[in-house]
Amino acid sequence: MKIRIFLLVVLILGVSIAKAQHSVPVSVQVKGQVIDSLTSETIPFATIKVMDSNKPSVLAKAVAADENGNFSFSLNKQGNYILQAEYIGKKTLVQNLEIGTTKTIDLGKLLLADDSKALSEVVITAQKPLVKVDLDKITYSMEDDPESKTNNVLDMLRKVPMVTVDGEDKIQLKGSSNYKIYLNGKPSNMISSNPTDVLKSMPANTIKDIEVITDPGAKYDAEGVAGIINIITQKNTSMGGYTATINSRVDNRGGFGLGGYLSMKVGKIGFTGNYNYYKWRMPQADYKSYTEFFDAGMDDGKYFTQNGASKSNGNGQYGSGELSYEIDTLNLINIGYNRYEGSSRTRSDWFNQMLDSRRDLLYNYRQQGKSKNVYGGTDVNADYQRTFKKKDQLLTASYRFSYSPSDSNADVEIKDGEGELPATAVTNSQYTDADMKEHTFQTDFVTPFGKVHNVEAGVKYIIRLNQSNSGYDFLGASGWETLPKGSSSEFEHRQDILAAYGGYSAKFKKWGIKTGLRYEATWLNAEFPLSAEQNFKTDYSNLVPSATVTYQLKPAQNIRLGYNMRISRPGIGQLNPYVNSSNPNFIVVGNPELDAVKTHSLNVNYGYFSRKLNLNMNMSYNFSNNGIEDITTSEGGVNTTTYGNIGERKNVQLSAYVNWSATDKLRIYSNLSGGYVDIQTNKDAALPQNKGSLSNNGFSGNMYAGVQYSLPKSFRISANGGVFSPYISLENKGSSFTFHTLSLSKGFLNDKLTIQAHARNPFMGKRDFKNERHAWNLYSENTNTQRMRAFGISISFRFGEMKAQIKKTKRSINNDDAMSSGQQSGQGGVQGGGQGQ
Repeated sequence: MKIRIFLLVVLILGVSIAKAQHSVPVSVQVKGQVIDSLTSETIPFATIKVMDSNKPSVLAKAVAADENGNFSFSLNKQGNYILQAEYIGKKTLVQNLEIGTTKTIDLGKLLLADDSKALSEVVITAQKPLVKVDLDKITYSMEDDPESKTNNVLDMLRKVPMVTVDGEDKIQLKGSSNYKIYLNGKPSNMISSNPTDVLKSMPANTIKDIEVITDPGAKYDAEGVAGIINIITQKNTSMGGYTATINSRVDNRGGFGLGGYLSMKVGKIGFTGNYNYYKWRMPQADYKSYTEFFDAGMDDGKYFTQNGASKSNGNGQYGSGELSYEIDTLNLINIGYNRYEGSSRTRSDWFNQMLDSRRDLLYNYRQQGKSKNVYGGTDVNADYQRTFKKKDQLLTASYRFSYSPSDSNADVEIKDGEGELPATAVTNSQYTDADMKEHTFQTDFVTPFGKVHNVEAGVKYIIRLNQSNSGYDFLGASGWETLPKGSSSEFEHRQDILAAYGGYSAKFKKWGIKTGLRYEATWLNAEFPLSAEQNFKTDYSNLVPSATVTYQLKPAQNIRLGYNMRISRPGIGQLNPYVNSSNPNFIVVGNPELDAVKTHSLNVNYGYFSRKLNLNMNMSYNFSNNGIEDITTSEGGVNTTTYGNIGERKNVQLSAYVNWSATDKLRIYSNLSGGYVDIQTNKDAALPQNKGSLSNNGFSGNMYAGVQYSLPKSFRISANGGVFSPYISLENKGSSFTFHTLSLSKGFLNDKLTIQAHARNPFMGKRDFKNERHAWNLYSENTNTQRMRAFGISISFRFGEMKAQIKKTKRSINNDDAMSSGQQSGQGGVQGGGQGQ
């Protein structure tokens, strides 16, 4: 018995000793330096990853090189490892690493070669930058921001460089409301027609990146004066499997939302889609306005006031899907679908009063109204992509159909009148049915030549059809009557746009250049079925040049200089001559003879990044001579506002984005902009009779800042706030305001389940939004008082598993990708610091 025990002890000791010898604790220092194989310059902040060769999917160590490309780390276990050195725009270097008893291993210089397709590959990294600067754009990585798991896209836009979202949820790019929104590299009328509501309905966790294209090249449509906001949705780059997310949200105002996201891949077929439904309520808002008419006689109406309240509610739904099929390694087909629809209802109760110059009462009345607006959009696209044996050579052909309805009706009851009311102050019911249909055909081709050159070309044809039909019923002395349709009650408008472009780009060591020329011809045909004599046709063409030059000051710093010309065509709301008199004393009517606005832009951009600090600064100068501005006149105490190409606008804008990762758990960021604007009527402006020119100027600025802190056990807190100065236009000046938000989130099940509680303006009860108008013959101000405090809870749950795609894969078709191949990296591109935790 004793012998058996002795043998067992010996056996256990032997196994223990053998095991200990196999995993002898060591401390091996590994060092090296990452070098550009072409220029022999160091590559700062490259990512170094180490994986156990027996478990290549498990990350054993990840570090970043310093500003001189040097790295050093220690490993405490003997064995065979795989070492990878990575940097955006470079080919990943992979080599074996054997850890034995040697205390120091010097890997020497690790050479990384250029790889223009590096951004299209799936690269597994420990932490990713939130901001990256390319030759013509700035990219914000939505998927790497922890707050995107439970927020909507509109909330996340506040963090994107050069984009501002004010307290009324109005979006501006570089201080301008004249921009275009793209979805996956293609114009999206669905979003552009109603960006606030659409982006509120889109969960941020379905978005991969948001690109701010400040220097749109020749490949982009010339529309959008300030630039383009391009929203890139999540793409399916897996080898197989599926992943899904379900989310829900609720707030204390009675609003709620729910939705889901699905991405799956079976063989050569991939699908990505999402659906979301939401309902919102806006509590009662108080409203008051004051108008003074300068030209009023002693017995005419001079002082007009409105006081009352309104409240609104609405609902909507958003869904999208993309189906891709790889015919073979060279051919890919995508079919996409986006649908958004929503409606809002508003009830109001106002008391209106008009006084003469002696402040004696002329008339007053009570105005009760209810209105309904139906809006939305549908985009359907089919794309074909053909790659070739020649690297980065690409041909794409696409078709897109877009449909955007815009219907409204309003019922107004006039009661308790005293005095002689204006003719427009009658109980009435009016409606307008309007929509836009658009067909787009496009072909693009890009090819490299030599080692540093790239050319692109394409052609595009757009058929844009707008129509509007309106009617007006009123309560007369003998009952309800229908107002005979006027000449503008029915309106049809067609635009045909033909575009062709060519572009060239190249990289010469530290220099990068991109230039192009776009030609756009527009044919416009407006018809009035009830008044054929008002029909008119016109056509015009534009040559739109663009050029961008970058220079790499240091490996972590670059400077970019750009010029482009943009045009802005008027929308149907500005063109539609329908007379909207739902507010009897304030009438709005469109102008079907508006011309496209031409704007020239010069800008300079500076970018710096390190592992902890990311700084991006942009200064721009824009000017236009035929801007579309409001024209307000008054007669008999009734204001009439229309639109005209009367504005001469000059604008200097400075913006900055700062992101500082103070520690691995603390991140502080800020988005700032400010500028000076000078607006006046141009010398050729068709002004109201006997009226002189108007002018307005002033400084404006805003700041958005926030902090995120990661706590133990997957808790995360964040606080954000903003200060905005009034906006300035030819006749109008907006309201300044502040806002703040607080949120606390907790991750469960390895962060697959995330719960967030948020408070919007918890220390602010009500807020006055005041707008002023200075016109030729009147001054007016209106104040809208809104309840600002709100609380809500969001839940997101992710499940399923995708097989990672390690090898290079064909990208899903993206208009931006098609024209950017070989340009997105390597030409002065700088990736931002500030990693998601």
